[in-house]
Amino acid sequence: MRRWQLEYGAEIGRAVVNFDGPIVFCVVSRYHGGAFVVFSKSLNDNMEVAAIEGSRASVIGGAPAAAVVFTPEVRRLTDNDPRIVELQKQLDGATGSNRTDLRQQLDELREVVNAEKQGEVAAQFDRVHSVQRAREVGSIDVILPIEQLRPYLIDAVVRGKARATAEAR
Repeated sequence: MRRWQLEYGAEIGRAVVNFDGPIVFCVVSRYHGGAFVVFSKSLNDNMEVAAIEGSRASVIGGAPAAAVVFTPEVRRLTDNDPRIVELQKQLDGATGSNRTDLRQQLDELREVVNAEKQGEVAAQFDRVHSVQRAREVGSIDVILPIEQLRPYLIDAVVRGKARATAEAR
């Protein structure tokens, strides 16, 4: 699958660059990863990009970002969680078999809290990386309610054809 994504993503990118006419791209659920590259308006001046309200945009999803990119932040949040701090204090003062039991409890709690913190960081990341932000930086032209999609798409194709015709003159 990975090889196909790269192969066909490159083919789509090449088609976007070489296409002579209007391109209208609409994000209906999630604009993610390589789609930012393949459907970049910088590849073709005659492309419009819209998004449906409620759709999402990110270069990397929140969950992978939290698990890979923001690992130090998740670790810091986990280590500073009051439940971890309290159990760590108990462990530091414990001896013998009680210490072993507390170590096991801390390890188990750390897994639970780490998963919670990853979820929190992922949700925060997904809130920040939205279609609204993509519009602010110019990756998306317009965000539409679903009821306006059909008329927008028709108008966008008409506008694109008019631009292409004007440029050909």
